[in-house]
Amino acid sequence: MSATSPARSLMTGTLTKYALLGVHIASGIFLMPFTIRHLGTSEYGLWMLVASMTYYFQLLDLGYGNGLVRQIADADARGDVGEINRILSTFVVVYSAIGVIALAGVAAAMIWIIPRFPNLTPEQIARAQVVLALMGVRVAIGFPMTVFGAMTYARQRFALNNAVAIAVALVNGGVTYLVLASGHGLLALVSATTAVGIGSYGLYAWTAKRAFPQMRLRPSAFSSRLVRDVTTFSAYLFLIGIAIQVDLSLDNVVIGAALGTSAVAVYAITLRLADFQRQLCSPLNDLLFPIVVRLEAGGRTEALKSMLIDGTRIALTLVVGVTICLLGFASPLIARWMGPGFEGSIAPLYCLAIAGVALVGQGPLGNILLGTGRHRLVAWVAIAGAVTNVTLSLALVGKYGMAGVAAGTAVPVAAATLFILVPAACRQVDVTVGRFARLVAVAPTVGAVPAVLTCVALRASLPPASIQAILVEGAVVGLVYAVSVCAFGLEGSVRSRYVGHVRELVEVSLARLKPNATSATGAASP
Repeated sequence: MSATSPARSLMTGTLTKYALLGVHIASGIFLMPFTIRHLGTSEYGLWMLVASMTYYFQLLDLGYGNGLVRQIADADARGDVGEINRILSTFVVVYSAIGVIALAGVAAAMIWIIPRFPNLTPEQIARAQVVLALMGVRVAIGFPMTVFGAMTYARQRFALNNAVAIAVALVNGGVTYLVLASGHGLLALVSATTAVGIGSYGLYAWTAKRAFPQMRLRPSAFSSRLVRDVTTFSAYLFLIGIAIQVDLSLDNVVIGAALGTSAVAVYAITLRLADFQRQLCSPLNDLLFPIVVRLEAGGRTEALKSMLIDGTRIALTLVVGVTICLLGFASPLIARWMGPGFEGSIAPLYCLAIAGVALVGQGPLGNILLGTGRHRLVAWVAIAGAVTNVTLSLALVGKYGMAGVAAGTAVPVAAATLFILVPAACRQVDVTVGRFARLVAVAPTVGAVPAVLTCVALRASLPPASIQAILVEGAVVGLVYAVSVCAFGLEGSVRSRYVGHVRELVEVSLARLKPNATSATGAASP
């Protein structure tokens, strides 16, 4: 028994991930201002504040998610169907217990935390408690459903999960529009979107069954040995999860406490654009972990080295180009997209965009280190970064407001990437830092110079007056960047190799569209 071909999994997974991202971006462009207009900045900020609290309950995963993927991938490589089913059955039980604990945590937060949160009126407190209860139920139910996503991911059937996610995103967007257009408020909206989320879990169970038809879940197959085995790896992923949740949700909590819920709504625009920046550039990063695990198990050091160099080069090239376009047109984009009152989101966006470049660039580094047994290092670096983030954000919010909080996020991420993760990953695959830097940084640097000059010239001579004009001018800047990278930033051999990968991707895609393509050689049936 073997998983789907890694090359094909990466290609189809990346394509469907970009399709999903396109749906999220398109719906966000329309729905975010639509939602804020209907709810108001105070109600929307309250929603985001409560949502940021629920992020912390994801810490109850205890790092078992990727640990489960690692254990399943190992058993799958050995063809041990019984062991895979024991793993899945064991962690359905474990995650069900975690779900009960999550519900208790939600109840505690409703009773003791929300009523004491600064800057909330009694009416807001009551609504926040109901919103937290609804979102908490979804979180609790989602825990035992984790095993289905882990199964599909471990078998590298990325496109299956992405297809379901696209359908769910479309339904969720439609439900959001209908609820708000019908004149309903925050509680009705959260109730409807929570129902959609819970319903989606059945679809993810279906994808797991497609990826692994032999799946049989039996609580009686619970194994304490498997819990111990997974925990030895997952404990460090739990520490990483703590750091990630602090980085993701701390900003809203600090801003809400110091500046109020309306400021949270303004900062939400910064977070959404920064999130789009990362999502546009990281689909490949998200798929690397199970493949790295298999390469490490096979002792393929050269393949790991190539994955580190090519993955980081591609990630940096994408994120630098996207960041130039985003920051170059941030001011008119926010003004045309959201209208007046959101100018305060521009300054913190510059800080978070820097953090985004570092986060996308460190994606292949982190996957290499996690997949080759350096998870302890990644965990302690993440924890140190989160502590630094907390310290800087609290210190800077009073004087610099939202920009200070964003700077508190950006500084530790950039420092950890440059001074710790890059040297560690290079040592792991036996490549010098200097050679690695030359191989991965030339392409984005060469492309950045003409792209920045083009952006400055367009902004000065043709100030964009609409969203459509911003998109057109951004596309021109992106085209200049891409042509410069391809023509002057890549060595001939690297360019030829990448062209070959693109050609293979096109051929595979076309072959899948031909109903009569049946033979292994690709010849069509008569």
